[in-house]
Amino acid sequence: MIKRELAKDSELRSQSWERFLPQFKHKNVNKRKEPKKKTVKKEYTPFPPPQPESQIDKELASGEYFLKASQKKRQKMEAIKAKQAEALSKRQEERNKAFIPPKEKPVLKPKEASTETKIDVAAIKEKVKKAKNKKLGALTAEEVKLKMEVDEKKKKKKK
Repeated sequence: MIKRELAKDSELRSQSWERFLPQFKHKNVNKRKEPKKKTVKKEYTPFPPPQPESQIDKELASGEYFLKASQKKRQKMEAIKAKQAEALSKRQEERNKAFIPPKEKPVLKPKEASTETKIDVAAIKEKVKKAKNKKLGALTAEEVKLKMEVDEKKKKKKK
């Protein structure tokens, strides 16, 4: 339809029509998508698998086939009782886990001061004396009295 309209117009007949025609993107159609899950075929074997044993065959092999009904019943009850006892013991163990105290870490004994790290008392005394001279802390009682006297003298002079 677009080409027909362009062919009618005398000015556009001689020009290239590419700018008027739609540009379609080419899709690669040749690629065939493979399924996500591939089924692996088993090897062909001419022999069928062995037939599973019937209930009667199992009883014959274990010797239960020849037992009387009362004996079979007693065996079943014993098996059930054993299963119940096992389940009961497991349940009891689970309940008792809450009462088992957790393992405590061993208490570390404080180490005695080793001879290598002796405290130098004289050096500490010197540090304390230097700190007092710097007046970093609170004033002593004597210093407070002196300061108060100086302040009073200043007040008297002003009057």
